[in-house]
Amino acid sequence: MDGQPQVDISRLSASDRQELSQFLQNETQKSNIQQTVHHLSELCFKKCVAGKISSNRLDRTEESCAENCVGRWMDANLAVLKHLETLRGAK
Repeated sequence: MDGQPQVDISRLSASDRQELSQFLQNETQKSNIQQTVHHLSELCFKKCVAGKISSNRLDRTEESCAENCVGRWMDANLAVLKHLETLRGAK
């Protein structure tokens, strides 16, 4: 394999298995957040930044577009989350 020692999970205590499970859930959440931020950055960059970048700052139009792009995306995500919570509460 890759030289890492293999751990027999079945030999871990219940507490250690729970800790490992929580760690894996946390790492999965971090990865999902990083992927989402990357996707959002790419989407808004493609939408808002036209031409080549000639300085270390966006021009006013690009900056405004990027702010609106991120804001709209956040609004849409919040609306979806609220709707999902409503659906979850209806069960």
